[in-house]
Amino acid sequence: MAKRQGAGDALFAQADLSGPAATQTLVDAALERWGRIDVLVNNAAMMTFDPIESLDEAEWDRLFAVNLRAPFSLVRRALPHMGAGSTIVNVSSVHAEETMGGVVPYAASKGGLEAFTRGLAVELRPRGIRVNAARLGAIDTPLLWSNPNVRSGKEKIDRASIGTPLQVAQAILFLASSESSFTTGAILNVDGGRLADL
Repeated sequence: MAKRQGAGDALFAQADLSGPAATQTLVDAALERWGRIDVLVNNAAMMTFDPIESLDEAEWDRLFAVNLRAPFSLVRRALPHMGAGSTIVNVSSVHAEETMGGVVPYAASKGGLEAFTRGLAVELRPRGIRVNAARLGAIDTPLLWSNPNVRSGKEKIDRASIGTPLQVAQAILFLASSESSFTTGAILNVDGGRLADL
């Protein structure tokens, strides 16, 4: 987005966040390019669509590794390079607040991410580092359309309430910017009013 807006430099790096080594690789890449970290956005996620009896521990652990351990690991590695005025934005989901069967690990991991956000905001406030989360609703991405609950109609989604990746980026940019300088420990709904309907 920064490059498209002509407002900066961007670095694209791909990593498998189910393993802890990748988080150090990402932090190192950012430090090599810029020498510090001003904003950390934890946006990686994975989902499963199985009833709890069908899940095994390995699948549960992998989902939690990506959705909850990776944000912790990235924060822990990035913090020594973040100063006052830096921000952390975690990307959550409406499933942390209202959910359905078949996505229990995803909902649980996003609920944990929101608790992590609030606790971290309290811990880092004395250092001048803000921590917030964007709680997303239905966003027009492959993750939404690959959801068997959406495909089958079990999970009803009003097409007028489907957001775009650009709208998500704008919300994250707001939380990361000085425009939200008095906001920390907050969970911002970016859901087109979906939670208001549930």
